[in-house]
Amino acid sequence: MMKSYLINLDKDSARLDFFKSNFDRLGIPFERISAIDGRTFSEDDYQQFMQSRPRNYNRTQTKPWLRGQMGCFLSHYAVWKKIANGTESFCAVFEDDIHVSDTLNLVLQSDTWIPPEVDIIRLETSTNRVRLSSKPVLNYNNSNLYKVKSTTWCTGAYIINRKTAQRLLELSEKYHEPADVMLYHFKESVLANDLQILQFNPALCTQDKHLAQGKTNFSSNVELDTPTNINIADSLKKYSPTAVLTAIYRSLYGYRRISF
Repeated sequence: MMKSYLINLDKDSARLDFFKSNFDRLGIPFERISAIDGRTFSEDDYQQFMQSRPRNYNRTQTKPWLRGQMGCFLSHYAVWKKIANGTESFCAVFEDDIHVSDTLNLVLQSDTWIPPEVDIIRLETSTNRVRLSSKPVLNYNNSNLYKVKSTTWCTGAYIINRKTAQRLLELSEKYHEPADVMLYHFKESVLANDLQILQFNPALCTQDKHLAQGKTNFSSNVELDTPTNINIADSLKKYSPTAVLTAIYRSLYGYRRISF
């Protein structure tokens, strides 16, 4: 069985129970990693963290870190370190609010089906449309995997190559970004363009916040300092002529919603 790691805050026992019930049901063992809470850092430590990680790669100015982003990054970084120092060729990483497919255990039975040149396999859906290869580059357990060819978001569930984890650790702190930016942003990450990233479509996992309204169990526990009040005008922007034309253009060029 592929090694699986769960990122979970010590205080979040409800999330841990939710995750454990899903994985126990599928017979998937996992190792819990105590998540890092960015809100517990002193102001001096927070400022020092940002000073050493200015987020100015490919930008004309620096971009601040939210405390939630800092905690999320440090939590994933701790897992990357365990994977980099381990012996497994591939490991799976999960955040604690994901819903999973009943076939996830079949994918995690072994890593022998993964080509060694693959860096990351995204198991989850995304908040944005993603440009994928026109044809699947891999099929496993009757599921298709496509090459990711555009920026995408979220680090709720993924498989990562040990060699890729080692590359992440070798990067200077000045190139550090929030976890999903560092892995998947083709413009703001020094590494993402060099990675071979595949995507299950349909996905095998989705974060709780992506489910239809009224079905979610947890509020966001990563971007805790992201505003939750949504302006009506901002909500209507996605229906503007520009937004509609952009959606049509992206659909024609292979951008897709990842279903679950």
